[in-house]
Amino acid sequence: MGDPASSKNPSEDRPAQRSKVLKRTQKAPKTDDVISTITEDSFISFRKKIHFPNDFVMKVSVRSDRVCFPPPGYVTVYEFSLRAGLRFPSSSELIDILTICGVCLSQFFYRAMSIVMGLIVLFRDRRVVLSSECLSRMGRLFSDA
Repeated sequence: MGDPASSKNPSEDRPAQRSKVLKRTQKAPKTDDVISTITEDSFISFRKKIHFPNDFVMKVSVRSDRVCFPPPGYVTVYEFSLRAGLRFPSSSELIDILTICGVCLSQFFYRAMSIVMGLIVLFRDRRVVLSSECLSRMGRLFSDA
């Protein structure tokens, strides 16, 4: 009966070689890997579906981009904001609401954006301008109930 280890090829099962192979295959992702679900190819369909103006440049964000600090000349917009009805150039009512609240576009959640855009459309349909004072009164009306 011989030693079972003597029949093996010595170069097949070396622990040092195995760990080197594992280290090579388990590389960490790059810092600037794209984290968005939107790709450069999806911009074409976005421009058609959402009527995004051609004179605006769209860019997929990478990990190193900070939402709260977009590069100069850029504004951060989430996909859900566009689906909620955000259009460019933005309406004066939306700009007024954002200014009064002290927030930027990227800080609005989907539900908030949907509500604000719905209110803007409703008020425009009734030929009334949605102002921050009007929103404030509506908020007081519903919070007192």
